[in-house]
Amino acid sequence: MTATHPFTRKILLAFDFDWTLAEDSFERLVVLKGFDVDAWKSHHMRPLSEAGWDEILAKFESLRRMCAAAGKSVTLADVQEAGRSTKGFPGAETMPERLRAVARTVDPSVELEFAIVSAGYLDVFSAHPVAPVFDLHYGSAFDIGDDGAVRGVKTMISHPEKVRYLQALAKGIDLGGSNAPSRTEAETPEADRRVPPDQLIYVGDGASDLQAFGFVREKGGFAIAVSRDGEFSATDEMLEAQRPDALAPPNYEDGEPLFEVLAHAVRSHASRIALRRIGRDD
Repeated sequence: MTATHPFTRKILLAFDFDWTLAEDSFERLVVLKGFDVDAWKSHHMRPLSEAGWDEILAKFESLRRMCAAAGKSVTLADVQEAGRSTKGFPGAETMPERLRAVARTVDPSVELEFAIVSAGYLDVFSAHPVAPVFDLHYGSAFDIGDDGAVRGVKTMISHPEKVRYLQALAKGIDLGGSNAPSRTEAETPEADRRVPPDQLIYVGDGASDLQAFGFVREKGGFAIAVSRDGEFSATDEMLEAQRPDALAPPNYEDGEPLFEVLAHAVRSHASRIALRRIGRDD
């Protein structure tokens, strides 16, 4: 056994999608189908939520019912167009490469991996222009028929499950299959971990991200919140342990607070990697 801890050169940055990298992509789908967003929320989605539906399931089911009443359907082409046309936040598409350049100034051997981990719908946000610059994409998924019609939701990432996905990504656990991720609580030897938990960065915007914030901070990583109208949207629901390390407006351009916060977080993790690399016991 060596005297020092094993190390990996990888930093994992995981992002929510809606209101973190772009505006709300499902609301965009509602508009594309010809409906008013406020009416959809108050008269269709809210009654399902109050009846005990999970929010992720209620979103699509309420839209499906509205479409059925109007003689319409939701298709794969619709959801992809919603993804493509959702307004992204400034600088998001170039942010990953600029952060990689930041890491190289600390230690050229450091690797950055970028993931989208969202309760939103994978078929929607995967069509957004920002998706190709992210290495990994995880989200709730539609059941789509051979004719291209969206029939329902076949898998979903609930708010608490975001933590399981982060655990699985860090430990290198398989995320494929109908019951994945599984065995995320199992102990993984340090040398076998894909990314140490203290080399995680998680970025989110609201209540669905609170448990992920708490997990990442507990493990020594950074939790960064994206503000809406200058505030965090879920302050009243937040526990002390879920408070993020920083809060900044949704702009990823150079010199903006959000990019500077991310750059500091990357430098901090990169410095930790350099420390472990230089001081390792071979």
